[in-house]
Amino acid sequence: MQAGVAQGGLIYPVLFSLYVNDMPLPSHYVELALCADDTAIITTSRKPTLLVSYLESYLEDVQRWLSKWRIAIVSKNTAIIFARAVRRFIQPRPVTLFGEPIELVDTTRLWVTLDTRLTWSLHINQVRKGTAQMMGMLGPHLNRKSDLSVRNGVLLYKQLIHPIMDYACHA
Repeated sequence: MQAGVAQGGLIYPVLFSLYVNDMPLPSHYVELALCADDTAIITTSRKPTLLVSYLESYLEDVQRWLSKWRIAIVSKNTAIIFARAVRRFIQPRPVTLFGEPIELVDTTRLWVTLDTRLTWSLHINQVRKGTAQMMGMLGPHLNRKSDLSVRNGVLLYKQLIHPIMDYACHA
């Protein structure tokens, strides 16, 4: 809660902390990444069959937890395999959550856009496009002929353009 306020106000961080505190603990080969309303379950193994078994085992615990807390999954779930040579992998059997298959994809968006080779090029292109779009909208206010003061132009840049360029740049 010291890191900031979640989307929607002051009460949500408390509720989020209460729910997440009871979430099933991941095993040795499973990690959990939580951010706002997104959750990533990360499994590691050199063999795709083990990846699937680790993921299925943890998803069973998650399904019980979701049922206990009466939490519904409302977004599309996807799985992605990161590997040096993805084509060498035999496609693993499908994994399900509440009987619905989880789609195996080549790219996914989870805070950043990820592809199977972790090149970051898709994410960088999206950031460049978003920055260019915002510059296009604010360009008339930021050019030399604008009546806007330099101080306010810098403020616009820092508040609207710089955060787009900075988003997930640590990745």
